[in-house]
Amino acid sequence: MNRPNFLRLILGLCCLTGGPQVAAVDKNLAQLVDVELLTPMAQTMPGAAAVVAIDGKVALLRTWGVRQAGASDKVDGQTLFRLASVSKTFAGAAGAKVVSETDLEWHTTISGQVDGLRFKVPARGNDINLRHVLSQGTGLIPHAYTNLVEDNMSFDRILRKMHKVDFICEPGQCYSYQNVAFSLVGEVIEQATGMDYSSYLTKRIFEPLAMKRASIGFRPYVDDTNHARPHRWNGEDWAVTRITSEFYRVPPAAGVNASIDDMAIWLLAQLGQKPEVLGAPLLDEMHRGIQRSSRKQAHYPRNPRLGPVYYGLGWRVFEYGGQPGFVHHGGYVRGMRSEMVLNRELGAGLVFLTNSEPRNLGDLVFAFVDLLLQERGAVTSASAAD
Repeated sequence: MNRPNFLRLILGLCCLTGGPQVAAVDKNLAQLVDVELLTPMAQTMPGAAAVVAIDGKVALLRTWGVRQAGASDKVDGQTLFRLASVSKTFAGAAGAKVVSETDLEWHTTISGQVDGLRFKVPARGNDINLRHVLSQGTGLIPHAYTNLVEDNMSFDRILRKMHKVDFICEPGQCYSYQNVAFSLVGEVIEQATGMDYSSYLTKRIFEPLAMKRASIGFRPYVDDTNHARPHRWNGEDWAVTRITSEFYRVPPAAGVNASIDDMAIWLLAQLGQKPEVLGAPLLDEMHRGIQRSSRKQAHYPRNPRLGPVYYGLGWRVFEYGGQPGFVHHGGYVRGMRSEMVLNRELGAGLVFLTNSEPRNLGDLVFAFVDLLLQERGAVTSASAAD
């Protein structure tokens, strides 16, 4: 079993000629995404699942392969995957909902909400607010204490060490990706609502959206009989590896488990199709670029069509090919990868989950966006001609 040939996939996009008929563009676009991108890639992995939305509706939902290499149990729509850092998109929604529903405000300082939290430079630390936390703008050195998460240290113990972390800028003045500091949103939510983060997410997001398989934490994942096992490449094939528990210690940053059926609902919600749970004002807040980033900081490949890149509330936000409003996040934990990208104005998006670690999976995001803009451009041109 070989790794996916991303160069072939990406170059294949350049060779597509013409566009489908306008009346069938949505159906054909979903088929193109499947045939040109998803299936060739998924077939090189032990297991995968994907959903594509077009015009605010699910146009494609597919699964491939098995939950564990060498076994016969197939991935299906209900199979749980770890979302890793795509979990941050749920934290952004949770933070936005709490601000809209309680007395909490975006400029509420974190230090006033978390007992005993201290920073090395008090004048800066005391200025860090909820918006800074969710937009990766705390000013702390990047990935502060992610190493301690990987060492399986408890979140409470890590927080007691925050006073040793250096700042690289004033809060709100530079981008600095975090897992520990980002997860302070959970402490703030508990203080504001009286519910721990897991309970809040379940009661206010999972259940209202009918995301029936979504959960938070290690035990809900491993105890479920329909979960995907992680795999790593051993030089010849994909080999099963252990399910790590460390990043479940920072649930806002990396603690959510979900099936592709759940993620279809989450994708539609982000496209504005579930206004009773996530209304347009909340989505506007979440999807707005707040902290300026860079292509390199976002781990994006060089691409002349890529415009300004920001971090919003739990989302990366970018312009592409002159089209604003793309939001994206990827996720990685040992043996698992996830990608989610959408554009609310275009009403389209993609989620891809796999129980493996394919190289350059992030290229899928821009390959999908290229196809989307190519087909939307064909529609616009044809409509203008009519």
